[in-house]
Amino acid sequence: MTARYLVGCDGARSRVRDLAGIPFPGTTYPEVHRLGQVSMPDSVTRLGNGDLDVPGLGRIPWGYTRTDRGVFALGSLTPEVLFLSTTEDEPAESGNDAPMTLTELQDSIRRVLGGNLPLGEPIRLSRFSFEARQAERYRDGRILLAGDAAHLLPATGAALNAGLLDTVNLAWKLAGAIHGWAPAGLLDTYHGERHLAGARALLQTQAQVALRRGHDRAAETLRDIFQELLVDEQPLRRMGALIAGTDIRYPIPGPNQHALTGTFAPDLTLHTDQGTTSVAELMHTARPILLDLADRPDLRETARDWQHCIDIHTAETDHRPADALLIRPDAHIAWAATTDEPAGTAAPALREALSCWFGTPLKTRVPIIDRPS
Repeated sequence: MTARYLVGCDGARSRVRDLAGIPFPGTTYPEVHRLGQVSMPDSVTRLGNGDLDVPGLGRIPWGYTRTDRGVFALGSLTPEVLFLSTTEDEPAESGNDAPMTLTELQDSIRRVLGGNLPLGEPIRLSRFSFEARQAERYRDGRILLAGDAAHLLPATGAALNAGLLDTVNLAWKLAGAIHGWAPAGLLDTYHGERHLAGARALLQTQAQVALRRGHDRAAETLRDIFQELLVDEQPLRRMGALIAGTDIRYPIPGPNQHALTGTFAPDLTLHTDQGTTSVAELMHTARPILLDLADRPDLRETARDWQHCIDIHTAETDHRPADALLIRPDAHIAWAATTDEPAGTAAPALREALSCWFGTPLKTRVPIIDRPS
């Protein structure tokens, strides 16, 4: 079998990464995380707030319970099913290759909580360790890496965000290379942008390790102070963006860049002749967008030479952040026009940005197609 490109999305033990000889340095933490979805046992009473009343063990609160032996978590999506997890410090070679059993989960719960929790029939059982690793390069010639093959993050849930953002960054650039319109160096930006984002994800998830692992008084006070900080809106928003990966500003070539270039496009509410919409709704086509927010015919005329590969929209919004935004298919801003910037300055800069990201313009223009804005 032959192919022009090979993308390794084959997980933590990526054969693609190993066969390509791409180093995967990092740390394995002495923690084992066990997950279980089980049916609700008859002997356990679920209270109205989600807590469990367990004979001989008492009340177990919904959410996380920390003891000096580990962490127990309790949740549920339906009344009939319990979602349980434990986190314990154990040797790294504690048997991750063997299938987990219900008995193993029960034994772990007993160690953490100090008592027996009856469990119903297992629906799903899983076990994994926490690692902080990042591939030295996300591209090696015609081989690329994404998701867990490119990075392992020592916190649950974070890898899903990072992996999905890897793919939306890579997909349109790879499509451009395959279909022949990609400008020189476009595919190389995948490593530069997503390796930066992966390092940022490692930063916040390793900070989570420091917050969760300590059991002494110093660690408890650190968590208390951190929780106090998150009561305030500004640090809460900052941490939310950090965890979601939306605080990244990719390096964009060119001098005197607008403050928005390289960042996620804000999901503005847009008012058009066809009614009210949003930036997110316009992105459903998965095509680049020139969003004209100031009725700039000079910018729309410039973009017409790339109309074969971008959509052009005109709209109004309250408190517009720029006169126009050039938004890539992965929702990052490739270029922005400063509010009330002179036409003689904005149009040439837009043309340069369009060439940089979306290749050469068509020599013969296609007829204008009115797209709902």
